[in-house]
Amino acid sequence: MTDAVAANGLDVSRFNDALWRLWPQGDKCIPGLRAAMAQQMPDIAARYGFDTPDVIAIFMGQISQECGGGTEVVENLNYTARRMMAVWPSRFPTLASAAPYANNPKKLANKVYNGRMGNRVGTDDGYIYRGRGATQTTGRSAYAHLASITGLDLLSDPDLVNDPAHFLESAAIDFVKCGCLPFAERGDIEATTHHLNGGLTGLSDRKAWTRKWRSALGAEAPAPANDGILRLGSKGYEVEALQRRLVELNYRVGNIDGKYGRATRIAVIAFQLDRGLSGDGEVGPATREALKRDLSKPVAEKRAAATAADLRAGGSATVARADKVSLIGKILAGAGVVTGGGQAADRTGLLDTVKGTADQVSTFRGVFEQVQDLGGWVAGVLQTWWWLALIVCGFFAVRYGRDIIRQRVEDHRNATNMGL
Repeated sequence: MTDAVAANGLDVSRFNDALWRLWPQGDKCIPGLRAAMAQQMPDIAARYGFDTPDVIAIFMGQISQECGGGTEVVENLNYTARRMMAVWPSRFPTLASAAPYANNPKKLANKVYNGRMGNRVGTDDGYIYRGRGATQTTGRSAYAHLASITGLDLLSDPDLVNDPAHFLESAAIDFVKCGCLPFAERGDIEATTHHLNGGLTGLSDRKAWTRKWRSALGAEAPAPANDGILRLGSKGYEVEALQRRLVELNYRVGNIDGKYGRATRIAVIAFQLDRGLSGDGEVGPATREALKRDLSKPVAEKRAAATAADLRAGGSATVARADKVSLIGKILAGAGVVTGGGQAADRTGLLDTVKGTADQVSTFRGVFEQVQDLGGWVAGVLQTWWWLALIVCGFFAVRYGRDIIRQRVEDHRNATNMGL
């Protein structure tokens, strides 16, 4: 397609000028990248449904942020230990846990990416299929998906994503695959970001890039939708009411703050799927009706009748830990009984001596005078009766463990906690 203005309204000349101006270092990592993109954009846009200049502006705004305007086309994993703790706090809670992976991109990639996104444990998949390209394609599964559409052997040569001939199309495929297009058509940058990124990382930069591309292409953002649907990015009292209602139904929304963020969207999707609705994460008429009608979160019969034994069989970590607490309690109590039983007669005799007849009070006084203070007396009692303390501690440990299990079973039955 070589027309000065494409069928979708894209001014090809303006796009080319914008690309050179907004991506001044665009050929730094991939020689010839900008020329290839300029040539391919009209056809790519038509093929993948980028049907207005604004959709193209949003697409370009997203990939501009993801790859730094062509300057960051391979994921940089050369992190310090402190940087790793900031990016993956659950994986690297301490400097000691992060130190072995500091400034070692291959080791780090395999650590944080293997076992997910199609990457195989015990291989170098995490590093081989690290982020590349305009949308930072990451993971063996993502490369396999691109390969199935493009016909390229990306599993053997993932660097093909950064070939000028495939760079732009690979990004367009990812953009569509992630479900970004409907939101881009509405001009919804936040929702587009969420679908492409999985969160809202770099949202302010994405908005800034989009403003630049809109200005450069002469694109007009569509008027905000006034369809009454609550969706990612919505704000206000209606969102706060939605969040409170979801919490009433035992769905977790994070903070009740009137902001329709990722946690609220996930809760809405879970609510919709539980009721056989389309899990689009948007609160339209059908979802509103369900929210009004339903009194509680539906619970399957199997879940409602679950027992502690069922949770044990299912591998519940909570129940397993509670069982360990109870077992320790039984061991402590048993040790106290065995030790104390052998000394029971002696202990009873001692009590009789102390609590006996009035003419034995002098004996008690003599013992008491040997104790210098109350602390010493307590220490003496503990030294004599330590086995009884074992029994008491053991009893409370067993009871505590059973209480944990009872609460966990209750949470499982009413679906307050959907895990094991």
